[in-house]
Amino acid sequence: MKVCQIMAGNEEGGLENHFVELCNGLAGKVDKVVVIAHEKYRERFCPEVRFLPLDLSGGRRNPWLLFRLALLIRQEAPDIVHAQASKAVDMLARIRAFVPGYRIGTLHNRKKKLGMYAGMQTVIGVSQGVVDGLEHPDIRVVYNGIQPYTDVQYDKSRLAAEYQFDPTLPIAIAVGRLVFAKGFRELIRAWPAGKGQLLIVGDGPEREPLASLIANLNLEQQVILAGYRSDARGLMTGADLLLVSSNREGFNYTVAEALACGLPVLSTQVPVAQEILPESYLVPVNDLQALNAALCRVLSNLDVARTEQQSVFSWARKTFSIDHMILQTIALYREKLQQVAQ
Repeated sequence: MKVCQIMAGNEEGGLENHFVELCNGLAGKVDKVVVIAHEKYRERFCPEVRFLPLDLSGGRRNPWLLFRLALLIRQEAPDIVHAQASKAVDMLARIRAFVPGYRIGTLHNRKKKLGMYAGMQTVIGVSQGVVDGLEHPDIRVVYNGIQPYTDVQYDKSRLAAEYQFDPTLPIAIAVGRLVFAKGFRELIRAWPAGKGQLLIVGDGPEREPLASLIANLNLEQQVILAGYRSDARGLMTGADLLLVSSNREGFNYTVAEALACGLPVLSTQVPVAQEILPESYLVPVNDLQALNAALCRVLSNLDVARTEQQSVFSWARKTFSIDHMILQTIALYREKLQQVAQ
């Protein structure tokens, strides 16, 4: 089995990490892995991966760029051509008549325009939520995997000491880029004064507005903006609860990371969380009253939250592993090639 993986763009984030982990995981488990992506990513792949640099960050309708992409795929003649995210899927769909291989496209985030996925023979969603409503004859869900965390872990006393929190009160943590879609403004507005403490880990353009909001609500002692932390997963081990307040998501890595380390989660109704958490730990998006009520209830009953999510912790440790993601992907490849052979 020869697999060609394609990623457009030159950014940094969950998509890019997933792409590298998937390709490196496939190497050695299939006959050959070929990667077509921006030159900047070359050094992130293991030696067994054949890397073909092509800057696909330009226009997806650029004829010369599409020609070069088609030429590379034709030269490699893969059995499977797997495009990651909508732009790469769109480009592969435009050249599908000129390239060999069974076409698979992965949908990472819910978009308004998804017509390009009609040009794929199979669509993979990184969660059930991102593919809900998508019309396609063959849709599969393969959750992203996360690497095991081996760095320094915090206990509650250390976390409390670092941020001058009261260790006798609950400490909740929220992790993500400080952008509007993450809903941190709503989380701060809904925060129940006196019920616990909140650590928001991340940076971004919303930092100043969030700091002003915290000051205006007199929450400086209860809500802390920690900025970017490379050890966010380590901080989770010292917290009592992970909070997700997003307006939309594709695959939320922090939910997977928290559940894998046994940290209860309270979330808005976004993909991944809404698929696996008990209903009592989900709140509607942009509903401050419901969020406040849920925060009051869960922060006052953390032992109950840990007990009620025990089965989710076990499921998450298995399902959100890199090995599980790789095995599911390879099984899908083999299934499709067998169907083609028949």
